[in-house]
Amino acid sequence: MRRLLADAELSSARLDAIDEAVIDGYKQRRARQPSRRGKPLSVASINRELATLRRLLRLAQEWRLLDRIPRIRLLRGEHNREFVLSHAVEPRYLEAAPQPLRNVAVLMLETGVRPGEAVGLQWPDVRLQTAVHAKHGYIVIRGGKSRNAKRNLRLTARAAEMLKARKAGVNSAWTFPSESDAAAFLVSSLDHQHDDVRTGLKMPADFVIHSWRHTMLTWLGEAGADAFSIMKIAGHSSVTVSQRYVHPTPEGLDRAFHRLESLNAEKFEQAEAETKEPTEGSMPPTKIPTVKKRKSAKSSQAAVFKGTGA
Repeated sequence: MRRLLADAELSSARLDAIDEAVIDGYKQRRARQPSRRGKPLSVASINRELATLRRLLRLAQEWRLLDRIPRIRLLRGEHNREFVLSHAVEPRYLEAAPQPLRNVAVLMLETGVRPGEAVGLQWPDVRLQTAVHAKHGYIVIRGGKSRNAKRNLRLTARAAEMLKARKAGVNSAWTFPSESDAAAFLVSSLDHQHDDVRTGLKMPADFVIHSWRHTMLTWLGEAGADAFSIMKIAGHSSVTVSQRYVHPTPEGLDRAFHRLESLNAEKFEQAEAETKEPTEGSMPPTKIPTVKKRKSAKSSQAAVFKGTGA
């Protein structure tokens, strides 16, 4: 939003005057502007701004302030950072990382929070006592990037140990305070720390702060978590985003069919047992075919087809 409002030509235009030509002009101006580090703006950065503008115009149409909205085409060539840290490299990074980067990295890797959610955490939202389904406690994320961002996340033993140590040594309402203790540590400052460590370890440029979250969600998918569980943990806006972390394997599919077979056998056995124990005064129960009888029925049907030459 700040980037959109900073463009005088776009921010001063009437809603009904924002058409394809105005948007193309905005694209061209942004492509010529350097980033804060003096480098050309990335395609991803400009596309996030265009996506925000598209959302604003769609809201205006929903509120009947516009009859038509222009078609906004995102720029091509966006590079998706899919870097996943290996278990072998993680200790080297954490050993070289200064505080609070080291602790933030641990929290992101153990809970999957976003960088902004991590540094924005306050101690009242850190529950280190044992709770139901949370042996080591949990943290409360009160809101954020998506409508599903509000959530409770259970802590692992490593995350809980790290937070207990921080609480004993931090005299601030913020879990990760700035030098003045009156405000939270900035994500931009965290990013500068990360750049120094990454450069020192000669790691690829695709390894950004967000990679800690991406690594955790990737490992979560590899551990067998389904897309809906990942969506709940990550606070994704939709399950479509979460699906990219789920990669079914032959072994996983085999386990799924095995669980289905076991469930069906258990349910049929339970149903058959219930039919043998009628309650007093009740009607005689209808016989429910067992799995074995269903198989014999299929075999009989196959024999009929065979006899007819089908």
